[in-house]
Amino acid sequence: ALTLAAAANATIVKFETSLGDFEVNLFDEYTPETVENFLAYVENGAYDNTFIHRAVKGFVVQGGGYAYNANYAALDQIAMTPHIQTLPPVVNEPVLSNQRGTLAMAKLGNQPNSATSEWFFNVGNNSANLDNQNEGFTVFGQVSPAGLAI
Repeated sequence: ALTLAAAANATIVKFETSLGDFEVNLFDEYTPETVENFLAYVENGAYDNTFIHRAVKGFVVQGGGYAYNANYAALDQIAMTPHIQTLPPVVNEPVLSNQRGTLAMAKLGNQPNSATSEWFFNVGNNSANLDNQNEGFTVFGQVSPAGLAI
C-alpha cells in the first residue's frame, strides 16, 4: 500500500512492503505531470495489493502493474494475473538522470509518451542506458536511504 505525507515543497509517499516500509520523495517541481499521474493511482487505491513483477539484479525492480489475486495464486498462475486498470498515458518528462535509488516510469518500447501505471526503482546507475533509450525514462522520485536497503 502507498500513503501520502506532506513535507515542505515536496510530496513524500510511503511504500508499505512485506520486506519493510520506506519513503520516496517525489519531484513535483521537475516532473509535475508524472507525479500527478502517479498520485492519481495512489489516491484511487489502484496500487493497493500490487506486487513486484520484474526484478533484474543490479538494474531495476518494477511494479505498479498487477494486483495480487488469491484465485490466481491458488492455481499457481500468478503470471496470468490481469493488469490493473490504467489511466491515459502521461507525457514523458526526462529531466533527471536514472541514478541508483531513483524511481522512474516504465513505458512501451519506441513509445516515449506511453507511461501509465508501471514504475521501477533503479537499483544500479542506469543513466548511460535509460537516460537516452526511448527518448529517456522519466525519473520522478528518490528513495530514502533506508529504502535502498529494502
